[in-house]
Amino acid sequence: MIFIFLNIAIMIFFCIYWCINEKIGFQLSIVVLFSTWTTHFLNDINLKFPINIEIGWIVIAVFICGYILLRKKIETLFLKCSYRVYMILTAVVSFLLIIYHPHPYFVVPGGVLLGLGLGYCLNKRFIGFDAVNSLQRVGIKKYLTLLARVALGILFLLLMVYRIEKIIYGMSEKQNIFLYGFLCYALIGFWVTIAAPWLFIKLRLAGTVFDAADSNIEKKSEHRYGSHWFR
Repeated sequence: MIFIFLNIAIMIFFCIYWCINEKIGFQLSIVVLFSTWTTHFLNDINLKFPINIEIGWIVIAVFICGYILLRKKIETLFLKCSYRVYMILTAVVSFLLIIYHPHPYFVVPGGVLLGLGLGYCLNKRFIGFDAVNSLQRVGIKKYLTLLARVALGILFLLLMVYRIEKIIYGMSEKQNIFLYGFLCYALIGFWVTIAAPWLFIKLRLAGTVFDAADSNIEKKSEHRYGSHWFR
């Protein structure tokens, strides 16, 4: 049950990334991934039912409390580093998660973490997806736009998961199956944080932080010099 909850939670946080606030959605997704890995790790060292269920809930509570208490400090620390440092750190942590034991329970969170982290850094550096930017649509148009993001994002996500699991099942006898699975699940994280946002922007379902910056400059200019009708 604990793992069903975690899967549902991370899907919700992906939707938060696409529709409400990309930074909060990304951070909460990372929290869930680490909670999942830690819970599997504790089960792997032979903590038996019902202790594993209790430990699972405790792990989730600890990670969430840690996120709430340390979020600002971590963000302040990360602001001092370049996006290249983020990418290297993401790769190192992701591979450390699977070194202990190459098992699907560890490969999945490790791979998704790699894709999420790399995609998020590249998005911030080059694309600038802004979940709040609904292209000045209001009312029902705004909510239909957000619904389209969720539907499109989840549809492709489920198709990727289905295809990846089918391919991995067919490679069950090969020695490099875990590395292959790790990279495949990294593609899922990459889809969430950069590929899907890029598609939303191209389909006019979302805007960028650069659009918002240009809009603010234009508003300040109009406020200072008057509307363009009177220039």
